[in-house]
Amino acid sequence: MKTIVYQGIDGSFSYLTAKRLYGTSCQILGFPTFKEAFEAVEKGDADLALLPIENTLAGTIYETLDLLAQGTLKIVGVANTRVEHSLLGIPGASIQSIRKVLSHPKALAQVARFIAEHPAMEAISHYDTAGAASDVAKAKDPSCAAIANSAAAQTYGLEVLAQGIQDHAENFTRFFLISKEATIGKKCSLCFTLAHRPGSLAAVLAFFAEHDVNLTYIVSRPIVGKPFEYMFYVDLETQNATFIDGLRKNTNSLKVLGTYNVIP
Repeated sequence: MKTIVYQGIDGSFSYLTAKRLYGTSCQILGFPTFKEAFEAVEKGDADLALLPIENTLAGTIYETLDLLAQGTLKIVGVANTRVEHSLLGIPGASIQSIRKVLSHPKALAQVARFIAEHPAMEAISHYDTAGAASDVAKAKDPSCAAIANSAAAQTYGLEVLAQGIQDHAENFTRFFLISKEATIGKKCSLCFTLAHRPGSLAAVLAFFAEHDVNLTYIVSRPIVGKPFEYMFYVDLETQNATFIDGLRKNTNSLKVLGTYNVIP
């Protein structure tokens, strides 16, 4: 039986995504941090890591990108999960009684409008949405609540005080499946560095256009130790090795993070 690892605990969106994709066919294990989940696959203790890469409201999860750029694992699949956030409290709590709201920083960013509409509530960062729900259940404090999915309420014996509180209904998180073994697919993720001179990025973007390659995602990250120089991460729709070899000639360095398909 394969082992799938993720960051978080039972009831988190990562856990629910892993369950949706693999059901009972795999062992699913949670780790406190992204790095520990990633390293479990690197060490051979797990077959796949499921890590979030982007949320449509809160943006990129940079830690996943950094692990891929620095590590040896490859992206072997991508899956999208609809995210609906709820305010969870202990039985007997109410929206009016809540003073502290715990959740992962990305989840808090996705419900910023709801928090702003309730000025008595203080947002407090937590390592995990489901972990926040677990801690609220343990505290048994009617002034504390968690932002998590409604399934976590059932898992930890909480009540849903408000449902669907994300800033926008069309809220999705994109997850990468990451493995030691590379695959071949219709999508490709790369990271690259460029010469620190005017026009270097424009030349690369022009190369995409010239070869009719659809660029679906681009983001930059500062390079540690090189002030104001950046690593670029891109997703594109191609499996053409010749194109990638040509692109490599327009960069200082290039790493293929994986070629893969979308998992429904």
